[in-house]
Amino acid sequence: MSPHLNVKTVRCTGTPYQIGLAHGSAVADQVHKNVATYTAFFDETVSITWEEARTRAVNQFAGRLARSYPDILDEMQGIADGAGGGLTRDDVLALNVRSEIALTNYTDGCTSLSQVASDGNSNKVFLAQNWDWLEELHEGMVSFDISPSEGVERLVFLGEAGIVGKIGMNNAGFGLCMNAIRSGAQGTTDRHLPVHVMSRRLLQYATSFDDALAILNEYGVASCINLMLADKSGKHADMECSPYGHTRIDATVEGGNGPGFVAHTNHLYGTAAGGRPERLVDHPADNSFSRLARMQKLTKEDAVNSVSVSFESLRTRLSDLEGAPYAICRSRPPGAVGMERMVTLCTILMELTTGEGKVSIGRPCEDDIPVIEWKL
Repeated sequence: MSPHLNVKTVRCTGTPYQIGLAHGSAVADQVHKNVATYTAFFDETVSITWEEARTRAVNQFAGRLARSYPDILDEMQGIADGAGGGLTRDDVLALNVRSEIALTNYTDGCTSLSQVASDGNSNKVFLAQNWDWLEELHEGMVSFDISPSEGVERLVFLGEAGIVGKIGMNNAGFGLCMNAIRSGAQGTTDRHLPVHVMSRRLLQYATSFDDALAILNEYGVASCINLMLADKSGKHADMECSPYGHTRIDATVEGGNGPGFVAHTNHLYGTAAGGRPERLVDHPADNSFSRLARMQKLTKEDAVNSVSVSFESLRTRLSDLEGAPYAICRSRPPGAVGMERMVTLCTILMELTTGEGKVSIGRPCEDDIPVIEWKL
């Protein structure tokens, strides 16, 4: 059974530095715990020390971000100053590019879904995801509620202490989910943003699905990531993003209520017709394919059986245990060591037309786990 840990909600407002200072001050212990977790992670995945990872982060990204997105570096400086304990901006930068340093060699898990459901004369727009990752991150997760001085009035996301963006939505009615992709593709230009920095850029500045595509096309990403994007108008699609270009996977009407759904796990399945770059390859685990097929099957079955799309029905799908321990609701495999000890850490459910969200902390198949309520 997952430890039933309460996750802090941190509210930040103001300039980038002020937001970072509030972030670091509120969850200083968690920031330092995440540095320790990723110190071990870098050692296991790419056999480098924290100091080497920090040097790589600075050499590859400090100059680029200073030129393309200096505000985010100011926020990282604020996080470091707030967390204290000798932490530097460069340590925080290393946390924020953990995917670019290590996930080009190793992938985490996650199952995500976007679905538009008919509700009388209107539609409801849902985004849903399980986040599967290291058990240690139970102690490093944070729910952020940010009112920035530029961009949207308010954004919320479930993330990691010390990291500036992840899975969430904003008050304009835009939201996103993220799935890791194991690929060696790495960006080399100023415009390529690290994937967690890109997530933050989208949540702060995209007010629609089309805005999000424009931001993705303007900047690009520094490593592979899958982004499930949607807005309150009902426009939604999956974007397999890479430094070489992006592949769009539109929702299918088969088995859907209304305009349908699209699901994704941790492998690339977009087609050349959708824009998939020829040179892009990935190296997924077998369970990524089985989880995707299972989520598609469950979603179609719900439609056939006239099960309304709701937070409850989405959580039920994300609680599925077929294929355990490598199920949609993942548990630690017996005897697992290293990165294979991944579990489902939490479930994020969002409905964009009302700006409501429910984040359950722990495996959704378990009873009586804490739930964080979002309302924008």
